[in-house]
Amino acid sequence: MNRSSFKNKFARKRGKHSGSGSRDRPEKRFIDAVKWKHGREKKDNQGPAALSELKEEQVYITEYVSANKGFRGILKSRISDFQVNEIDPEGNECVLTDLSLPVAPKEETNDNDIREQLAVLIPAETLERMKNLADTKEQCKDTIELEVTDLTKEDRGKIHNGVKALYGQSLVGNTVSKNDKKFIIFTKYSNAVRQDHRQKWVWPEPVLHFVLYKENIDTIQAINQLSDGARQKASLFAYAGTKDRRGKTSQWISISKCDPKKIEGVARKTNTFKVGNFCFKPEGLKLGDLSGNRFRIALRHVDADDSVIQESMERFKENGFINYFGLQRFGNCVTIPTYQIGIAILKGDWQGACDLILKPRDGDFWYMKEMREEWACSKNAEQALAALVKPDKTIERIILSHLTERPKDFMGAITSIPRNMRSLYLHSYQSFIWNQMVSRRIKAFGYKLIPGDLVMVDKSVKTEETCIEDVELEKCDDQETEPNPQQEDKTESYYKKMVRPLTETDIESGEYSMFDLVMPLPGHDITYPSNVVAHWYEEALAEDNLSSEKFKWSSRKDAVTGAYRKVIVKPSQLSWKIVNYSKHDDPLILSDLEKLQKVAEPNYEGDTPYKALMLNFILPPSCYATMAIREINRQDTSAKHQRDLEKGVRLPASVGGKQCSDAAENEEETTIKKAKLD
Repeated sequence: MNRSSFKNKFARKRGKHSGSGSRDRPEKRFIDAVKWKHGREKKDNQGPAALSELKEEQVYITEYVSANKGFRGILKSRISDFQVNEIDPEGNECVLTDLSLPVAPKEETNDNDIREQLAVLIPAETLERMKNLADTKEQCKDTIELEVTDLTKEDRGKIHNGVKALYGQSLVGNTVSKNDKKFIIFTKYSNAVRQDHRQKWVWPEPVLHFVLYKENIDTIQAINQLSDGARQKASLFAYAGTKDRRGKTSQWISISKCDPKKIEGVARKTNTFKVGNFCFKPEGLKLGDLSGNRFRIALRHVDADDSVIQESMERFKENGFINYFGLQRFGNCVTIPTYQIGIAILKGDWQGACDLILKPRDGDFWYMKEMREEWACSKNAEQALAALVKPDKTIERIILSHLTERPKDFMGAITSIPRNMRSLYLHSYQSFIWNQMVSRRIKAFGYKLIPGDLVMVDKSVKTEETCIEDVELEKCDDQETEPNPQQEDKTESYYKKMVRPLTETDIESGEYSMFDLVMPLPGHDITYPSNVVAHWYEEALAEDNLSSEKFKWSSRKDAVTGAYRKVIVKPSQLSWKIVNYSKHDDPLILSDLEKLQKVAEPNYEGDTPYKALMLNFILPPSCYATMAIREINRQDTSAKHQRDLEKGVRLPASVGGKQCSDAAENEEETTIKKAKLD
């Protein structure tokens, strides 16, 4: 063997390709890139991607309900400071209370009964041969053919199940077709013979439901890990809504006919989520199958007197907050907010939408930079895809993969994005317009109703047609939501009839208040206020060269009907308390898992230097807890502002920015290590 052949053989044994490095597996390229990246950071002192500079006023979050003094309070200083529990339509709170696996029900079987059933379907001589073959101790190549052409699928199933019940794995049965006839062929078990891996579903209902408790990971990332580990398609998992990444959250997940052991086995191997409270139901979850979320929040390093905090909380309890869409709705990049991509899609500017998604941006993730720079320079999808070293299924990868095969099919590239993810760009633009209209209306007319304002005809109906909550657009999901059946079955005017405009008489009657006021998210089948506000919507859309009709796509499932959203919302079951603590990172709220593990409640007594405001309340679906907190302390909710506050309290300004920045950037990793789920 020459030297070249030996080198190639040795490379193959090590799992490496003998050709160029660019042809290595994506996973290996990613690992190599991570090693290179960490080495470069040590040399060049480069940190992770910068936080978004997107500010509240840039998405029209400008007004407040109450005239509070405001005070400093740091939101999400620790992951455990933000905890969410989903509430189902019946009002039951989703709490992780049981990590055990359910015990599979055992079928009470009687061998004689099984033989009697099989005797009806299988000749006595064949049954005797099957018994002899199963009892044989030696390897045997004999086969037994049983013609089942005239039997129903149900009868064939009885044969398979009966033989398994009597002989276990001793006999392997497979159904085959020969010359337009069906046979079940039984053979003696052997490692060389393909086994029948089909298992009978023994659980009482067809759909498995379980609680997903997660820490510092978003819902879709957790689902992707479950799908990979359990070898189930991600689209088979269903949930009522996504939950925040930075926090500890509990929510229900469902999947059809999946053994709980598979789900529990995946969770056991990770420190980012746990599963439990397994049960079985006739149907799975759908997006929007929830009545709200309970939030348990700690605002750290509060700098106000107790009297100021108390006054602010009383006003919040009485007056509520403006139901703005929070900054999460608009992505993590100030230079390319997600609503701009939504505008391009609505205009049918498919190439422009692709360019915006792939465009270089400030503070991007390191593993995306080379890909974006390559696309900006060459517009070559294949080369840009090769530069995307991280193997995760991202929107960018989907677009580039499509354009590699069809270089000019920009529309196909956008529509190849799963619809749930694609629609988030459109929802972002709707939210942008809604925030703008609400702020303008409050500035013009204050907190009083005027003729033409909209209220729901039936107050019990949800104000939003869908409940698609926010996810990180960097991660992609296969889950496709079926069109709303009400939307499919009703006429085009269905949503227009959900609301009616108020008259002067309605307002004078005192029957309605600002808590009844709804304003529309723009769409092609929506009622606008019958006052000057409707003209404002037209103006705002026209500035982007759009109109309501642009929300009606040729594809019905992609059409954006529109929705209604309450302008002012009151939290329910609101409670609060002021606590003192000793150290920056002292735990303040116990998670579901910690309660299950019987961890003692935090208790800090004596002369402690720091103050925290502890909040507990419930909000309806699609409401942002960050917007509620903003009303309480009148502080910017952006991640960058919160991080700047964190730096200010952790180290004196004279220390300098470098050490403060390092402490803040490493906090998340430190927190995970401190609070391992196992």
